[in-house]
Amino acid sequence: MGIVELLVGTLLALLVLGALTAAVAVGARLVVTGGARGEAEDIAQLAVEAFTFDARRAGYDPAAAGIETITQARPDTVTLAADLDGDGVVDTASEEQTAYACSAANQRLSRIIGRQSLPLADGVSACGLRFFDATGAAMVVPAAGLGAADRARVRAVALDVTLVPTALHAATARTALIALRSGG
Repeated sequence: MGIVELLVGTLLALLVLGALTAAVAVGARLVVTGGARGEAEDIAQLAVEAFTFDARRAGYDPAAAGIETITQARPDTVTLAADLDGDGVVDTASEEQTAYACSAANQRLSRIIGRQSLPLADGVSACGLRFFDATGAAMVVPAAGLGAADRARVRAVALDVTLVPTALHAATARTALIALRSGG
């Protein structure tokens, strides 16, 4: 075997290795993209599940003390109350008072338990809350929020959240519509 045959063999081997390297690189990019998309989907779903959990227990009042289900209702914030220990009073420093706040400036959805703020989702491009009365009609919520009489009429709450699209994934959106306990 001469030098020409060795050079041709080396060239063919390099071409095959180059093609294999390119195929592995494409596969790696697909794995990274799929992982980023899965992470965004998980973040959005976990935020909706946490909101669903808190909204379903809002208004829990075993002592029949007249607990107010929603203590604040704005287009970007809702505060939910429940008497979880049955003492007839909502302890605002505990998980008996839970709020959800959409911050456009910080691109964040936060869950506020008592006085502790916990970010649920970062990279939020759109986030809002909607409130519905007993007929299912959407209530008009002024920027200052609903007054006490209007909050007492709320029978369902919706959370709409969309995560920012990135180079690795498209926008991820979720909506949760939760019926509140009867009687507000």
